[in-house]
Amino acid sequence: MPSNHRTWPQRLLLTFNISLAACCLVAAGGLGWAYSQASALPRIDVGASLSPPPPPGDPQNILLVGIDDGMTLGAGDPVLRGRSATLNTDTIMILRVDPKTQQAALLSLPRDLYVDLAGGGKGRINTALAIGGPERLIETIKQDFDIPINHYAMVNFQGFESLVAAIDGVPVYFPFGSRDQATGLFQYDPGCVTLSGDQALAYARSRHFEIYRPETKSWQQDPTSDFGRITRQQQFIKAALRKAVSKGIRNPFVLKDLLGVAQKNVTLDTEFSIQDLVDLGTQFRNFDPESLATYTPVASGTMVGAMSVLILDAPASQPIFDVFRGTASIPSGSAAPESTTTTGANGTPSTSMATTTTRPATTTTLSDFIPTAPAGTTCG
Repeated sequence: MPSNHRTWPQRLLLTFNISLAACCLVAAGGLGWAYSQASALPRIDVGASLSPPPPPGDPQNILLVGIDDGMTLGAGDPVLRGRSATLNTDTIMILRVDPKTQQAALLSLPRDLYVDLAGGGKGRINTALAIGGPERLIETIKQDFDIPINHYAMVNFQGFESLVAAIDGVPVYFPFGSRDQATGLFQYDPGCVTLSGDQALAYARSRHFEIYRPETKSWQQDPTSDFGRITRQQQFIKAALRKAVSKGIRNPFVLKDLLGVAQKNVTLDTEFSIQDLVDLGTQFRNFDPESLATYTPVASGTMVGAMSVLILDAPASQPIFDVFRGTASIPSGSAAPESTTTTGANGTPSTSMATTTTRPATTTTLSDFIPTAPAGTTCG
């Protein structure tokens, strides 16, 4: 489950896992107090913009939105580094869950994706919420990608930090010293680090991620910007889910903390009933975070006037969108092809999938900029 990324992935924990934890406990233990607490989650009416609910047990899509709401943070919070306290859409993800197969897939939409906005006009997709509310964002996604949206969930920055704190941090393995001076990420010592709320947020929203190269004694920046951030966010989500499971999401005390944070920071659409959450939790109570399939559409960087944007490669992205349209099944495990970066005609980094790239380009692997523990090494 606010780039990001501040993102959360990033914010799947803030939405899907909060729901999963509550549902598992309610369903498994019959705890009426947990049901009551989940009933107190904030709600938002998104009108008729949602797609019709699928039949019980059929796949559904949940739009997860991270809100860059610096207004909830203290004036001295490092998250405010280099930004103002304003409201923006910082992370946009679509979670598809298939109860019958107990599979889930996550699609991250880059916030700079240049699209036709529902109701008229063109702009970055992250402006849809700011200028027209959740309804316009939902309608834009349905219009441009033909992906149905059955539910809506939103979380803010402060909620992200608090949820990470509620599970005592999230472990991330840094092969190199890493930093992002814009977000306040400073992890100079390689190895396994359990990120606290503020550092987790700084990591998840990092678009200027740098690693230290000992051989040259210099810092090297991730050339893929938002695409690298998305990949790190998706990785962070899995790590956060693993930590929540190991922490004991069926433990009443852990659940109490998570629900308390959710009540203040997670907002669901009015049609997302507590029974829906209970059913979802029951169906996914044994879900393995490693089996979450993650995707990012293929896009290339360019300029529209003075604005840096990403232009969707629609033909190359169709197989990905088909998974979320329901015309293709969710693959078993994280079977999404490996991401690579390419340099577009204007020199702007873009992303493509190794199995679909056909245009000539200078290719750079992302592995050095995606903190991952070496084989045989356990982190957290």
